[in-house]
Amino acid sequence: MRIVGISVLAFAMLCGVAEARNVDGALTYLSRDALPPGAEIVIEARGLQDTPLAETRFQSGGKQVPLPFSLTLPDGVGATIRAAVVLDGEPLWVSDAIVVAAGMAPVALGEVIMSRHQPMGFASTLRCGEARLKIGFFEDRAVLETDADRLVLLRAPTASGMTFEDPADPGTSYQSRGDTALVSLQGEVLPECVAVPPEPEQPYRARGTEPFWSLTIVGGMVELIPNIGQMPLRAKLPPAALVGADFVFDMSAQGMVLRLSDVICHDLMSGTPFPQTVSVTTQDSVLEGCGGESMDLLAGVEWIVEQISGSSLVDGSLVTLEFDAVTRRLAGRSGCNRYNAAFELSGEGLSIGPAGATRMACVPDLMEQEGLFLADLQRISRFDIDPTGALLLFSNDRQDPLILARISQ
Repeated sequence: MRIVGISVLAFAMLCGVAEARNVDGALTYLSRDALPPGAEIVIEARGLQDTPLAETRFQSGGKQVPLPFSLTLPDGVGATIRAAVVLDGEPLWVSDAIVVAAGMAPVALGEVIMSRHQPMGFASTLRCGEARLKIGFFEDRAVLETDADRLVLLRAPTASGMTFEDPADPGTSYQSRGDTALVSLQGEVLPECVAVPPEPEQPYRARGTEPFWSLTIVGGMVELIPNIGQMPLRAKLPPAALVGADFVFDMSAQGMVLRLSDVICHDLMSGTPFPQTVSVTTQDSVLEGCGGESMDLLAGVEWIVEQISGSSLVDGSLVTLEFDAVTRRLAGRSGCNRYNAAFELSGEGLSIGPAGATRMACVPDLMEQEGLFLADLQRISRFDIDPTGALLLFSNDRQDPLILARISQ
């Protein structure tokens, strides 16, 4: 099979040069512990498929937190930033992942709060009713991970089994009971916990129409089905080359070159938005389509509503949207009360069920706005993200959005 043309195309892609933007911040932590001599600070940024984008390292040199830092990212590229304080190769303090959206403007992160690193030994996954937790053990400590927190518990003396407690919160504990365990979080006792297999690695998917093609990346391997009924092409995912603001994976020896761009893509048939624009060059054609999951555009952030039915909000009011990808629940503030509703996201669009809300009374203007907002939620049939990053929620009976919101800063 001859694929010389693909190699030439890949070489041409590699000639792109990206402009750059600065990302600034300062690392700190809440305890009063002093950084030891010789501590090294490491901040790294990674893009799509864990592609390294930037890294900075420096010695603390006796300085203490807050420690300012700066990174340079290519324009138009989104990144996930993580930071750590390292001593003799072992992390002492680590930050949560910080997602920086694709864009052109400099980014000011402000203070980045780190927490003390606790290694996870013999980690296992637990199912406690509907909750899933991860528990790991290291010396006389247990590290308990929930959806919201990473808690360090200390071994407590007991007559039988193993019990670990949060020294700052007696209502948070883990107790082994042979094949099961009992977990309490801030005084709430969860249903009996049993060990379950860990969550599998989530595959990355891309797809397109005319022809109907699909691509999957999982476990470091790529599988492309160029069209319905055709034999798949498979290859090991190579390191990416950053070309302008695009990530290019050259697998020309296996018959394909993959290009991912952090530009929102719309499915040609349904209009559904996806996080990335994807192209795959094969021996026979160039396949264009969309990559990632639509849910990633909605979940994991707080949206601040700016318009309801085309009108601005009552001065001083706060209306928010938070989509939970796991529970498929939408929650937030509705101006006066808090609300919660189920939602469904599919290739056919977005729908939101009736909302339950608290029953606090407010001034008439706020109550009227809240009623309109909750009613509008049930009319939603699809969503989009505009070029400024705003969330647009549409109904079937009008062209302009019912609700407009932006990510909380």
